[in-house]
Amino acid sequence: MHRAYFSSIERGERNVTLQTMRRVAEGLDITIASLMSDAGL
Repeated sequence: MHRAYFSSIERGERNVTLQTMRRVAEGLDITIASLMSDAGL
């Protein structure tokens, strides 16, 4: 994934699919649940 895509996610300009969340979590070597809890969701 391109860094501009990540940036637009961080700014709330994109709605993220579960598949994208899975790819992000895998890239960070964490679970989706951990990713969500770190985001305060």
